[in-house]
Amino acid sequence: MTTRNFRRLFPYALGGLMLASLGGCAGSGAGTEPVPLSFLDEGGTSEPFPSSYAGQYLAGRQAFREKNAEEAARYFDQVLAARPEDGFILQNTFQVALANGDMERALLLAKDIAGRNAKDDGAAQLILAIDRIRAQDYVGARKFLANTKSTGFNILLKPVLTAWVYLGEGKPEEAMKSLDDLDRYDGFKALKSYHLALIADVSGKKEIALAQYQDAAKGPAGRAVRFVQAYGNFLNGQGQGDITKALFADYRKRYPTSPTANRMLEQFLENQTVDPLVSSPLDGAAEALYSSATIVGQERVRGAATTYAHFALMVKPDLIEARALLAELAEDERKWEKALALYQAIPDETPYSLNARIRAAWIAYKLGETDRAIARLEKLAKDNPDQIEPLVVLADLNRDLKNWGPAARAYGRAIDNIGEAQARLWSLHYARGIAYERMNEWPSAEADLLKALKLQPDHPQILNYLGYSWVDRGENLEDAKDMLVKAVSLRPRDGYIVDSLGWLYYRLGDFENATKQLEKAVSLQPEDPTINDHLGDAYWRVGRQEEARYQWQRALWLDPEEKQIPVIEQKLKEGLPALQKTAQ
Repeated sequence: MTTRNFRRLFPYALGGLMLASLGGCAGSGAGTEPVPLSFLDEGGTSEPFPSSYAGQYLAGRQAFREKNAEEAARYFDQVLAARPEDGFILQNTFQVALANGDMERALLLAKDIAGRNAKDDGAAQLILAIDRIRAQDYVGARKFLANTKSTGFNILLKPVLTAWVYLGEGKPEEAMKSLDDLDRYDGFKALKSYHLALIADVSGKKEIALAQYQDAAKGPAGRAVRFVQAYGNFLNGQGQGDITKALFADYRKRYPTSPTANRMLEQFLENQTVDPLVSSPLDGAAEALYSSATIVGQERVRGAATTYAHFALMVKPDLIEARALLAELAEDERKWEKALALYQAIPDETPYSLNARIRAAWIAYKLGETDRAIARLEKLAKDNPDQIEPLVVLADLNRDLKNWGPAARAYGRAIDNIGEAQARLWSLHYARGIAYERMNEWPSAEADLLKALKLQPDHPQILNYLGYSWVDRGENLEDAKDMLVKAVSLRPRDGYIVDSLGWLYYRLGDFENATKQLEKAVSLQPEDPTINDHLGDAYWRVGRQEEARYQWQRALWLDPEEKQIPVIEQKLKEGLPALQKTAQ
C-alpha cells in the first residue's frame, strides 16, 4: 500500500524571541534590531573595538534567534562585562536571562535597568514586582506592576496579578475590581471567574465564592483539574462532602488517566480532606502566574509560557505543576537533555511522578537509548498494572521505529487493560489498525479500523485511513467514496485527506476530478512525495504528459520511500501503460 504520512506537526513559536510579548522592547531579539550605539562614532564608522566584542555580540544574537538561550546568555554576559554602560546590551542581556530561565540573574539586571531609570518595555518592572511579591511587600509590588505595560500577554497577567497584590494589602474589594480589566478582551471570562472565586474564598466571602465557582464550572474551566481541586476544597469546607466526592468521581470518570484526579479522589476517600490550592495572597500570585503560563503555552508561545512558569516558581518554589509545565515546554521544543533533567527532578510522591517517568523514558529513546527506554517502559507497565499510558508510549516508540509487530502487541495490551479509560479505546484500535496494515495483515487492520470508526463515526482521520486503504486495495469503492467525501468536508485543508479523495477518483477512472483534487492536495501539502506522485499519474491520464514527468521528478526529489523509487523512475522513463478498453 502507498504510504500515508500523518505527521504530528509542531508549529514552533519563536521561543525566547517571543519574550517581546512581555512588553515589546526592541532588544527582545524579535525582528530587526538596531546596532548598539557604541558600534558607531559620530561619522558612522566603527570604533576600533577588539574583534571579540563584536563577534560575541553577533554570536549571542544568533544563538538567541536559534532559541539557544543558554549559549546566548554566555555571549551576552561577556559583552555586557566589556561594555557595562551600554543600555542596549543591558536590555538584551536581561531578555536573554529571562529566556534562559535564570531569574536571579534577570532580577539583578532588572534592578540595574531600574536604577538607571532606563526606558524598558515593562518586563524589568514585572520581575521587580514579582520579587516584591515573594517578599510579601505588596505595596512595593503594586508600584512596580503599575509601570508594566498592558501589552502582549500582560493583558491577561497584569489584572490577575494585581488582584492578588491588592488582596495582600488587605483590599479584597479592589482585588475583585481589578479583574474587571479582563472584560475588555474576549476569551478571559473563565479566567476571571476562577480567580474571583479563589479571591473570594481566601478572603472569606463564601457566597461570592460559591457563585463564581458555579459560574466557572459551566465553562472551559470546569474541565481543568486545578479548578476542580479548588472547587472541591471549597465545597468540602462548607460541609458538602458528598458533593465534593461526586465532583471528583465525575471528573475521574471523564479523565481516568489524570494523575491529579486520581490522587484527589483517593485522598478524599481516605480522610475526607482536600489539599487547598490557594490559601494566601502569595499562593494566589503563584497561581496567577501559573494560570497565565498554561494559557500562553496552549497558544504555543513557548518562550513567554516558560518565563511565566519560572516567575511562578520565584513566588512558590515547590509548585510542582510549574516544573512539570517547564518539562513539557522543553520537550515540545525538543530540548531533550533539559526536558529530561526537569522530568527527573519531579519527586516520586507527587501525582505527576508516573507521567514524568514515562516522558523521561520517551526522551531517553529520543537521545538514542532505545533499549533502556523500552526496559523502563516495560517496568513502569509492570509496576502500574492499572495504567495504560506506559503501554501506549511503548507502542508509540515501536511505531516510531517502524517495529510494527511489537507496536501492535503493545497497543493490544493497552486495549486489554483499558479499565476506566474507555474514551481512549478508539485511538488504540486506530493505532493498532495502522500497525496491522503496515504488517500487511489486512483482515486484522480492517477489523480494528472498523471498530475505531464505530466508536468515533465522524473522525476524519479514521474515515480517511480506512477509505484510502479500501481505494488502494480496489475494495468497497462506493463506501470509500462516502467516507472520503465526508472526511474532506470535515477537514478541507488537510492535504492528505484531499489526496485520498483525488486518488479515489483516479481509481474510479474519473481523471478530471482526480486532477482537480490532487492539484489542491499538492497546494496544501507540497512537500509530500506520494501526493506529487499521484498528481503525476493524474496528469498523464488527462494528456498533460510534460507536467506529469515534472511531478514524478519532484516526487523523487522529495525523498519517497525506497520501494517507491524504482516505480517512479520507471514512469519517468516509459510513462504509464495505456488503459485497457472495456468490452462493449
